[in-house]
Amino acid sequence: MVRTEVGTKCERCARPVAPKVVAVRTSRLPWLLGAIGAVLVIAAVVALSARGGGSSSKTPPPAAVLGSWTKLPALGSIRGTAAVVRLGNGQVLAAGGGVGTIPLAAAEMYDPQTKIWKPTGAMNQARRGATAVELADGRVLIAGGVAGPTLLDSAEIFDPTTGHWAATGAMAIARVGATMTALPNGDVLVSGGTTTGGQQGTGGGQTISPTATAEVFHVATGTWSTTHPMTVPRFEASATALTDGRVLVVGGLGGQGTPSPTGLLYQPLRNAEIFDPAVGAFTGAGSMAEGRALQVATRLPDGRVLVAGGIGGPGGTATLSTAERFDPTTGTWSSVAPMAQGRTGASATTLNSGMVLVTGGETVDQGARNSLASAQVFDPVKNVWNPGGNMSCPRSGQGAVLLADGSVLVVAGDTAFAGQPPVAQGCVDLYRP
Repeated sequence: MVRTEVGTKCERCARPVAPKVVAVRTSRLPWLLGAIGAVLVIAAVVALSARGGGSSSKTPPPAAVLGSWTKLPALGSIRGTAAVVRLGNGQVLAAGGGVGTIPLAAAEMYDPQTKIWKPTGAMNQARRGATAVELADGRVLIAGGVAGPTLLDSAEIFDPTTGHWAATGAMAIARVGATMTALPNGDVLVSGGTTTGGQQGTGGGQTISPTATAEVFHVATGTWSTTHPMTVPRFEASATALTDGRVLVVGGLGGQGTPSPTGLLYQPLRNAEIFDPAVGAFTGAGSMAEGRALQVATRLPDGRVLVAGGIGGPGGTATLSTAERFDPTTGTWSSVAPMAQGRTGASATTLNSGMVLVTGGETVDQGARNSLASAQVFDPVKNVWNPGGNMSCPRSGQGAVLLADGSVLVVAGDTAFAGQPPVAQGCVDLYRP
């Protein structure tokens, strides 16, 4: 027996006991998770390399440009915003226009076969900002516009077989910025614009007096008759002939105007209306998602109408890129894809493919104007806009007509840059889809 700190014990029992060490088994979970993560990372890198051809860039490739542009011989005289009309014989008439505030009476004709412009008879009245349309018999009616500070009510008819202009009956009121549309019976509807009467105010940076009046030109008698007015005054609206013979009038600056510190302010309008020649009156046609003026509008092959761009916002100070489509069978509006770049004062042409070419125009930022040379092409089936290349010169207010071979001739216009007054252009470009 031996003595211990806790009493007497046998010698064997008093021997120190070695502590029992229990081995702790290390977990394999962190190693498994790390291995799985590494495999996933490697797989992702391989997938991205296969998809992007070895590139890690996430930027999608730029959309392909649709069509091409060719610079053609310029007009014989610079004329800015001329009236441009394709004739029944395939040639193109460019009449009037102006350099600054100076109006022109000269006219020229373009032959697509020779690609040459030749002068033709001059108008009896120099005018710029006039509207023109081809009549059913192949002649061309032009009306209104301005000559210096004077608004015009006069009208003339061009006969391409003789190359001469003949005065015809005058409108009931002088107007500029109106719409002009050929009706199924051969007569012509003119609506809206700004006139010398009415309540003067501002809109889109201009001093205007919008009117709701409308008139019909009767080809058989060469006279005008007033018809029922529109529901609201409109200046720089758009008018599109529908397949059933009615006319859709959209937007513009007008309405009743709103008081502002500087006077009456006319706003871009959201609402639309339709003129029915059978009854000679306008009826409401719903409202767009936002008000706009100086927009483009063109009828699509399925009968619907595309409206895009223009100026919007309070007092027409913003450039719009949005686009909408009107369905005359339901009388409803629906939004479509916006343009890649906002523009106002552009031109729109429906191509033989059913796509729509929108060219030129300008952007407006706090009153500063910048003209565009670019074009965009809208695909109504895919609801996408594609780049359409660039014209030889930036411009707005140009004329654009579809030629017999499916190409588009773009003529004249004004070029404006920030801090500079607009410069009249005589440049001509041809777009081939």
